[in-house]
Amino acid sequence: MNLLSLVVFLVALYYGTRQISIERIEIKGTTFTSDNEIIVASGLKSYPKLFDIQLSEIKQKVLEIPTVEDVKVKRNLLGSIIFEVLEARPIFYNRNTGKVILSNGKEASISNVTGIPMLINYVPDVYYQRLIHEFQKLDNDVLNLISEIEYRPWKNGDVVIDETRFFLRMSDGNQVYVNLIHMDKLNNYMQIYATLENKKGFLYLDSSSDKISFSLTDEKQPNSVAKSS
Repeated sequence: MNLLSLVVFLVALYYGTRQISIERIEIKGTTFTSDNEIIVASGLKSYPKLFDIQLSEIKQKVLEIPTVEDVKVKRNLLGSIIFEVLEARPIFYNRNTGKVILSNGKEASISNVTGIPMLINYVPDVYYQRLIHEFQKLDNDVLNLISEIEYRPWKNGDVVIDETRFFLRMSDGNQVYVNLIHMDKLNNYMQIYATLENKKGFLYLDSSSDKISFSLTDEKQPNSVAKSS
């Protein structure tokens, strides 16, 4: 093949590939994000020419979807666009807003999510953002065990002792007091539970002490003034 033939071939190949239309959109890794959300956000609903699109621009558009943590966008000469999606993890449902809070700090309306805690009351904004930040660090196994989250500051009469305190109802029948400072202790819940010998009661993880405080359900229940030591 001489130089002229090579040039003609390359020009023909270039213009030929420029005419390839998108024939197929493949989306991988999604559970909470619909294919339609991704197609609409990416601007591919009209199935444009394969090389008329900028993959970097498409990626940025898809990343604006709340449930998308990250995405890789690829194309091939067969006319396919492939999205490999990493979704943000649902961490709790806010009953007041009707939204699911995600591990990327965003919120979304998701109807098919199960096994996450429900926040049942209002939390002041300054503590709400910290709650999200702390729940982002919790293991999935622990999140699945938390049934309800209630903001419940620890008070002595009219004096607030700890305004970062939360009360958690667990699906195993236990109830946990924890504050924002020591929220990471929840990741030890499975080990703590194993030491309780199937007893049900109130677990206190809101102390800087390494000692685990626990009181049985049939004992005098804790009020807003005192807690076990």
